[in-house]
Amino acid sequence: MANVDAAFGMKPVRHLTGGQIRANEYKIASGTSSNIFNGDCVKLLGTGYIDVAAAGNRILGVFAGAQYTASDGEVKFVKYFPTGTTTQASGDVTAYIYDDPNIVFAVQSAGSADFADIGNLADIVVGSGDTLTGQSRVEVSGTTGTGTANLRILRKFDSPKNEYGTNGILEVVIHEHELNQHIDADGTVGV
Repeated sequence: MANVDAAFGMKPVRHLTGGQIRANEYKIASGTSSNIFNGDCVKLLGTGYIDVAAAGNRILGVFAGAQYTASDGEVKFVKYFPTGTTTQASGDVTAYIYDDPNIVFAVQSAGSADFADIGNLADIVVGSGDTLTGQSRVEVSGTTGTGTANLRILRKFDSPKNEYGTNGILEVVIHEHELNQHIDADGTVGV
């Protein structure tokens, strides 16, 4: 049976230590120029706000939704935050982010994944999210290796309708995580 090509972003499925999967609050600037979809990887900006991450970025976590007061005064809870959305008095948007480095995510492969990919690293592939459902289309790259990359592949996601091969669903953790200790290119240890 072939895997269905239906990317769904990054979906939290378990915690490496058995802990709770929780989302923490961060801020999105009113009127931001990016659509941020449920399941998108996000990065922390130098301004303190978050935005959509891409391959090569350090990832803060995965977007789970947002809350804000619209320009008409209505409080909104949304699965995704549309580009250009302005808030009442240009107030900040509260974003909910799965930011624990020990959360394991399920994500579809953009290529062909096999057993030999376990332990390897791969970048994210950012696709256009679905504005009707608010769902992300982020995938894990089918090109894996041992160098630097956003994600570490743990195993195939356990489901009767999932197998190794093209469009397989994998379990991953964020390897280049904003909250993990890392060593910069110049050898400086950071957080």
